[in-house]
Amino acid sequence: MSAWLVRRLGWALLTLWLVLSGSFLLAYVVPADPARQMAGPHASPEVIERIEAEHHLDEPLLVQYGYYMRGVVRGDLGRSYRTDEPVTAALARAVPNTALLAVGASIFQILVGIPIGLFAALRKRSLADLSAMAFALLGISAPTFLTGLGLLYVFGYQLDLVPLGGRGEGLFDLLRSALLPSITLGIAGAAYYSRLTRGEYLEVAGRDFMRTARAKGLPEVRVVLRHGMRNALIPVMTFFGVDLGAMLGGAVVTEKIFAWPGMGRLAVDGVLNQDTPVMLGAVLVASTFIVLANLVVDVLYAVLDPRIRVG
Repeated sequence: MSAWLVRRLGWALLTLWLVLSGSFLLAYVVPADPARQMAGPHASPEVIERIEAEHHLDEPLLVQYGYYMRGVVRGDLGRSYRTDEPVTAALARAVPNTALLAVGASIFQILVGIPIGLFAALRKRSLADLSAMAFALLGISAPTFLTGLGLLYVFGYQLDLVPLGGRGEGLFDLLRSALLPSITLGIAGAAYYSRLTRGEYLEVAGRDFMRTARAKGLPEVRVVLRHGMRNALIPVMTFFGVDLGAMLGGAVVTEKIFAWPGMGRLAVDGVLNQDTPVMLGAVLVASTFIVLANLVVDVLYAVLDPRIRVG
């Protein structure tokens, strides 16, 4: 197990390096003048030259890459070209906000999607099954911006139950302001998990170990939950881990709709403002979350199914 973890961690680090290196190359291929952006449109040539020297912008691309990667290893992601704020400080503000939405959306996906899928599977081809799958199809098909705007109009504008946007202060206001973005972010996932859970459970239900469990006289609830769902949830866990990692990296559309100060909004602002350090910092954090999520999923395989060995 330890050797497997070391190998997986090695691949994870290699993946992060490749993603960050590729993003660095793409960012510096885009025509831009960071020194002019930092100094302002009316700065003198002397000021521009001084800024370029301070930030190594007058060096060849390979040298700039070396300076940047050395900073990454030391935990220094540079400073924003637009605000001159350390990128780590901007990320430290954005990551907890995005994490709150990601956790809320994940809870919604699990608590809504998996029970609906199991309910539909246990009532195969009934009206309840058709209704559940109709919900799933609608949830998957509806664009995120349409879902978010619809929920915002009904619960924020018409019923005035939640804020129309932004991040609330204080625990209660914070949770109220995060409720609709979390649901918006989780609806498509809940719909997909309901379809996936239904299909996987129906496949598992016909296997020999399910018939054997019933033949032993075990209660139906135990057969369904302990034997059926434990095996049916393995593919679900795969997608859940990847989804969680992706959501932790930022949900651009959702965060824009609800004016939520998270990773997705920070990354978009970095791209629009040609703020390369901010953009690269957001890419690094998002990639780290996705890689770690995949690593956790691999470990959970062995927990859900003892037959799987990660040697």
